[in-house]
Amino acid sequence: MNDFLSDNASGLCPEALEALRGASGGYQVGYGADEETGRAVGLFRELFGGGTEVFFVATGTAANILALASVTRPWERVLCEEYSHVASDESTGPERVTGCRVVTVAAEGRKLSPGDLERRDRGLPRGVHHPAPGAVSISNPTEFGEVYDPDELAALAEASHRLGYRLHVDGARLANAVARLGCAPRALAGDAGVDVLTFGGTKNGLALGEAVLFLPGPEAKEAAARFEYHRKGTGHLLSKHRFVSAPFAAVLEDGAWLRHAARANALAGRLAGGLTAAGMAPRFATEANGVFVPLPEPVRRGLAERGWAFHSPGHPDWGVARFMTSFDTAEARVDQLVRDAADSRAGAAGGAAT
Repeated sequence: MNDFLSDNASGLCPEALEALRGASGGYQVGYGADEETGRAVGLFRELFGGGTEVFFVATGTAANILALASVTRPWERVLCEEYSHVASDESTGPERVTGCRVVTVAAEGRKLSPGDLERRDRGLPRGVHHPAPGAVSISNPTEFGEVYDPDELAALAEASHRLGYRLHVDGARLANAVARLGCAPRALAGDAGVDVLTFGGTKNGLALGEAVLFLPGPEAKEAAARFEYHRKGTGHLLSKHRFVSAPFAAVLEDGAWLRHAARANALAGRLAGGLTAAGMAPRFATEANGVFVPLPEPVRRGLAERGWAFHSPGHPDWGVARFMTSFDTAEARVDQLVRDAADSRAGAAGGAAT
């Protein structure tokens, strides 16, 4: 039962599937010069600002790494939270492509604060023998489902810039953050001082694809120009570009990207509420489409025996199980998971009593 293993495990949303069908006929110029890519770029600029530079790649790893490579130089460093995707889920890609040193930052509550950055930067040596400040990379929502609001982002951007860093946001689930806060998308991007944002599609019902957005600012044009060469040189410039960009255009055009994210968020809230009522409260606030709950070993074993699959992120001592909801998660499956967890817990308690 892979329902909650990852939002990567879900299928295609109807809008994305129809967009692929619609783009499949006829002939269009390749490598991003097609009509669908132009339409998607225009829609992103409506949401994030007219000066936004927009590019498409197939994977989230490519989006993050190439975005960082475009706002850094090889003698610099990238600061990121210790459990961030860049630090723990991109293999050695960030270092290999950017040439930068990746330095992790411990954060209480898993969201980086200006104080976290200042303390970590203060402890790092300067000068030609050491990496220089390059970029700060965060995820919004975080790897544990917490959402940065516009004020938190603005404070982090101000601290990053003051210390000599550019701010990169991994927005693989940015739709979930926007749906949670009900704010304008640009409030979590350029308006907050973010320099470059990766905007995810795969986790919100698309077959593949991420958009990389360089937000309006003094370095946007130069970074965007570097991105084009990084993308080509690493083999990530897609020839039939429209098959990545058309689904983005489809979900952006009528707001489906937000509707799907809001539904996934609501189902995560339903799951968190059910588990809490059964005596298993999440470790982190459920603010997006992920529920991160410490489970006793008998409960984990009981769920596995019933066929449920889940990941266990974070420190092993936390004993956290991660359950991700998607645009197409069924309410009945949420309730079944809660019942199975509660039954496993009750069975363990009964066994201990005897």
